[in-house]
Amino acid sequence: MKQTDVLISGGGIGGAVLAALLVRGGKRVTIVERAKGPPPFLRPELLWPAAMRTLASIRPVEFWERECLKRGGGITLDRGGKVRPLFTAQMFETAGVQPFFEHPNNLRETLLVISGAEVQRGVEVTGLLHDGPRVCGVSTRDVATGATSDITAGLTIGDDGANSVVRTGCGLTCELHPFPLDFLAAGLPWPAEFPPDAVHVLLSRKRLPAGLLGFGLMPMPDGQAACVGIVRAGEGDDRLAEAFAELLSGSAEAPASLSSCGFPAGFRRIGRVFGLAKSYGVPGAVLIGDAIHPVSPAGGQGANMAIGDAACLARLILHASPDPASALDRERRRAHERGLRPTRLAARAFRLARIPGAGAVMGGILPLVLASQALRLRALRSLGSD
Repeated sequence: MKQTDVLISGGGIGGAVLAALLVRGGKRVTIVERAKGPPPFLRPELLWPAAMRTLASIRPVEFWERECLKRGGGITLDRGGKVRPLFTAQMFETAGVQPFFEHPNNLRETLLVISGAEVQRGVEVTGLLHDGPRVCGVSTRDVATGATSDITAGLTIGDDGANSVVRTGCGLTCELHPFPLDFLAAGLPWPAEFPPDAVHVLLSRKRLPAGLLGFGLMPMPDGQAACVGIVRAGEGDDRLAEAFAELLSGSAEAPASLSSCGFPAGFRRIGRVFGLAKSYGVPGAVLIGDAIHPVSPAGGQGANMAIGDAACLARLILHASPDPASALDRERRRAHERGLRPTRLAARAFRLARIPGAGAVMGGILPLVLASQALRLRALRSLGSD
């Protein structure tokens, strides 16, 4: 039976950041990760200033920019051939908010390598060990061989997603709601026609588009584009292929290469749920990331919230908090509620859009929002807040 100070179930960005911070503080850390390697697809993700400050405490920003981050220079919208900047580098400077475009696979892999933790790949947590009412470790199974083993730990961390085994084993609840949109993600070469430091978003010119709401491309440090199509949940591929062709034909700047990118069949469909756990842990176990607060991936809320959880929990553990789960709840719940707000509002809006006439009203509001720089700056400052 292995022993460790801290056992982390899941090698996501929150768990990887937590491991690096704890090892630096002198803790023995073991990460148990079911996957053998990074996901076989690429998706876009943004990091905001608070998350960047935490990463900079592990390695200098220049290190991350060499490996897996790209300084954002703006976000451009192309709506039915009308191209306009949503955010510019000048607006980032005015708001005091500098976003970074993140290669999520490379960032997580880099963190796992440099963390100093023991990383067990291809191993899943199947249950929790208990010493009376206290969690004292986990039972595991090798995914390839089926071999089982136990790991005892002073503290067990659940960073194992919306359907967290650790949360279930603790007897904690999280009411999960289906998000009404799916995200189709893939990596493609970055189109030479686009600026190399700005996100480019193609939006349908229809006020209530059928199936495909938009398609975005985010530049990655390695010359790739992390692409995502935003579609109605459950929409069939045949209809989406037609909608994508129509979206490209109405664009003013879409490069010809996108017409042969294989959308949607060559993209990974990602469905999401959202919610917030009623409690963040029990004696001997604490939840972080999507195990507490699954959200939509828009704006990078999930990754940024998970990094914030990791930074807060690392400080609590290294300062020997007697009840880190309750302390994390007190310090982070307000931030989680704020981070979930855009997901809840978006879910409500897209459900309302199915009501006759509501879609046209919502479509008419969008140009008004885009025309207001004050509203866009306010949104930037909100996303960039701690």
